[in-house]
Amino acid sequence: MSRVSYEQARADHEYLWAIAPADDMTGRYVDQNDLRELLHNPTRSTARDCYVRQIEYWFFQGPETGMGHASVSEIMATDQKVAEIARRHRLSDE
Repeated sequence: MSRVSYEQARADHEYLWAIAPADDMTGRYVDQNDLRELLHNPTRSTARDCYVRQIEYWFFQGPETGMGHASVSEIMATDQKVAEIARRHRLSDE
C-alpha cells in the first residue's frame, strides 16, 4: 500500500470519484468492509487506508461504466492529474 498522507489520499479519492466512482463498489469491492473498519477504529490512519484501497480499486476495476465513462488508460492519456495520482500510488509503470 502506498504511503501517502490522509489529506493526499482524500484529495486523490475525491478527484477520481468526481470523474466517476469505481465500478462495482458494492459487489466485487464490498465497501462495507471499509465501513466496518472505520467504525471499529475511527482514525485518520484507518480512513487513509480505506481511501488508498478504493483508489487502487478504481485503477484496477475502472470507473463506473454504466454512464459511458472511458477506460482508465483513456482517462490517463487525457487527464494528467489522473496519471499523477497513479504514479503517486505506484499504480503506473511511468
